[in-house]
Amino acid sequence: MTIIHISSALSWRGGEQQIANLLLELSKSNIHQIVICPKDSPLFHFCIKNSMQVKLFRKRAGFDPWLAFQITQLCRKADKPLLHAHDSHAHTAAFLSAFLWMNKTPIIVHRRVGFSVKKSVLSSLKYNHNSITRIICISEYVRRMVNLSLVKPDKTRMVYDGIDLNKFSGQPNNHFLRNRFHLNDNHILIGNISAITVEKDYITFVDTAEILLINHPDLRFFVIGEGSQKQFISEYIKGKGLADKFFMTGFLDNIQDILPELDLVLFTSINEGLGTSLLDAFACRIPVAATNAGGIPEIVQDHKTGLAVEIKKPKEMALAVEEILNNQKLKNELVENAFQMVQQFSTERMASEILKIYHEILAG
Repeated sequence: MTIIHISSALSWRGGEQQIANLLLELSKSNIHQIVICPKDSPLFHFCIKNSMQVKLFRKRAGFDPWLAFQITQLCRKADKPLLHAHDSHAHTAAFLSAFLWMNKTPIIVHRRVGFSVKKSVLSSLKYNHNSITRIICISEYVRRMVNLSLVKPDKTRMVYDGIDLNKFSGQPNNHFLRNRFHLNDNHILIGNISAITVEKDYITFVDTAEILLINHPDLRFFVIGEGSQKQFISEYIKGKGLADKFFMTGFLDNIQDILPELDLVLFTSINEGLGTSLLDAFACRIPVAATNAGGIPEIVQDHKTGLAVEIKKPKEMALAVEEILNNQKLKNELVENAFQMVQQFSTERMASEILKIYHEILAG
């Protein structure tokens, strides 16, 4: 068996972290893996650091027949190959390999976003082509959204993302954020760790903060990530006169240092496949207030593992945050329940379920 992973991402977000988790877990089982990714992408550097076999391509566009040809050639040289496409452009490249170059290698598509499949001829073709043998969805919500566009919905499989549960084991609070941003112990730190994009709805995050700061001036808010809306959100914060209450840290790769210091994770997405940063918060015993968008309710169960609020409701979200901060008993219950739940979301479990899908395809 040779698993040929395809990723077109030029950045490192939750999806790329999941690819990395899968690569590391499968390598423990001595599965032969090849990664196709853009030159100098974060995933390329990860592969080099971890001695993974990698093939590079120069990303030109989503529709790239030359990349499809290269994939075809690689498959023809591999022993029992399977193509695993990890994003939309990777999916297109794998599909074109079959459609244009007659590549017979089975294709597995990993669907991590909560958006509907586009209603276009290309999307219909690339999701329903007979080369697409399985579509792995990271939540039941994503699976339902994908099935709406499939002629044969039975090709979907649901496999929750996994996290390294040992990452926060015994991790001390080293005051990374307080030291870096000159905060004292009286400040209460609330953060969101996600890309700064439209679907993460940082406007509601800022609006919620504005309401909370009226009665809680000791709160400080952290926007941890990069994204297309970074400048817009920065200006939005300044426009509300809250610049001294917010810290936009950019992308930080030391999540194990950051999370233990937060008093609460505030997650305001309007669309979410699942939300692995919430799983990290669970594992780190940090309470969560989140929207009920997409697949989030499958992990944030209201008043059990966190508090859930409708999207774009900053007043209700502020009340949820206050409920957690003012009720230690509730906070303890949420944290303990969430910690017990997240034990089911290990990288080992995730990789094991995906490996079963690989074997299922080869056997069938």
